[in-house]
Amino acid sequence: MPLLTASCQSDSSPRQPTAVIRQKVVLEGIPSASGIERVGDRYYVIGDDSPYLFTLDKNFKLVQQTPLFKAGPLAEGRIPKPVKPDLEAITQVTLEGQPCLLVVGSGATAPRNTGYLLPITRGGLGTPMTLNLTPLYRQLRANKAITGQAALNIEGLAADEEYLYLLQRYAPGGHNVLITYTMESVTPFLLGREAAPKPTSILTWALPELEQIKTGFSGMTSALGGRMLFTASAEETPNAVLDGEIYGSLVGLLQAHSDETTQPAKPQVVTPITEQDGTPYKSKIESICISGQDRSDLTAVAVADNDNGYSELIVLKFTW
Repeated sequence: MPLLTASCQSDSSPRQPTAVIRQKVVLEGIPSASGIERVGDRYYVIGDDSPYLFTLDKNFKLVQQTPLFKAGPLAEGRIPKPVKPDLEAITQVTLEGQPCLLVVGSGATAPRNTGYLLPITRGGLGTPMTLNLTPLYRQLRANKAITGQAALNIEGLAADEEYLYLLQRYAPGGHNVLITYTMESVTPFLLGREAAPKPTSILTWALPELEQIKTGFSGMTSALGGRMLFTASAEETPNAVLDGEIYGSLVGLLQAHSDETTQPAKPQVVTPITEQDGTPYKSKIESICISGQDRSDLTAVAVADNDNGYSELIVLKFTW
C-alpha cells in the first residue's frame, strides 16, 4: 500500500517532497518525550509522564533537568498513567516583553489541564509558574467544532508575535483542528489576570492516511512565510487516552490563516517521514522544531515516543 502525499507543487515541477532522517539519538534518562523547542543553542524537551523539563546542548547532550512540580512515586522515572499530567506541547512565547517557555497538558482528563510558564533569562530558566488551564480547556471541550464526539486532546503548540496556536489531534469521532488565539487576548489569561478568551479562529484540517489509518496532528512550530511546520502520526487507537499500534508519521506545511470554509483545509505540502533507505519511519513523532531553513527545504529536530517510555531524537531534512 503506497503512502499518500499531498503537495503544492505545480504539475510542471517533477520535484516531490521528502522528509529523510539524517541522525538518530537515544535520549537516555528522558522518558516519553512529547515536546521539543529550540531557543538559541539549547533544546528543551518535556515528557508526558515526567515531572521535569530537560535541557539539551547543541549536540543533544543532557545538561540540566528542571523540576516543574513535585511528583509522587515514580516507576522507572515515569508517573503512572492514570495521574500523569500528560504534558504534550512546548513553545517559546513573549509575554509583556519577557521571553518564556510555555508548556501545556493535553486536556484529555482532569489531571491533564495544567500548564507551566518558565521565564528565559541570561542565567537560564526561571522558576516555573503553574497554570490552571481548566477554564480555557473547558471552553474548547464544549465546542463540538473542535472535539466532535471525541475528547479534547491538545498535542501541538506554537506562537509567533501575534498569535498562539493549539492543535487538537484526531481521534475516532473527532477532527484535526488548528485553534488560534491572538497574543493580545491570551496573554492576560496566561498571566492570571483575566478570564479565558475565545479563539480567534477554529479550522479543521484534512490529512492523508498512512496504510489506511487516519493520521492525527502531533506537533507544530512556526516556519517561513507565516506557515506552520506540523507533524502527524497514524496510531490505531479508539480514543485520546489509550495507546495503539503506530504505522508511521508525516511532516508538512500549512497556512495557519487559511480562509475558513465548510470543508476541511488541506496542507500546502505533506509527506511521510522515512529512513535513509526510503522505508517508513515507524515511530510516533510527538513534536518538532527547526534548526535551519531555506525557501524550499529545512532541517528539523523532532522527538518520538513509542508509549513504552523510550524516547528518540531525530534530525531530518524536509525538502519540497
